[in-house]
Amino acid sequence: MNVNQAFNSANFKHRVSSMNPILALLMVFAMALVAITLLPFLLLFGLISFLTLRFFGKKMLRRQQAEQARAYQNYANVQREPTAPYADMFKRSGTSQASTTGRTFEHQAD
Repeated sequence: MNVNQAFNSANFKHRVSSMNPILALLMVFAMALVAITLLPFLLLFGLISFLTLRFFGKKMLRRQQAEQARAYQNYANVQREPTAPYADMFKRSGTSQASTTGRTFEHQAD
């Protein structure tokens, strides 16, 4: 079996144990300082990205849906999917919903 000698565990243990402890401590402090320094900027970037997508996502989605709706206006013979059954089950009708008396579902007698 041909294994890269750089990943040999004996060599790795030797490299770690022969490292200068002061240098290792300084490297750990440097990485911690960089992480603490960059964390607020990373959080700020995430917040700005979230707010941007939150506010402009709906506009972009409406624009794309309008483009898709306009795409087939000139093609009347395009086969379209039928509407889903019971798709308009919970749509408000103008006459019955205007005269509700407090109940959320009006039962129609058979």
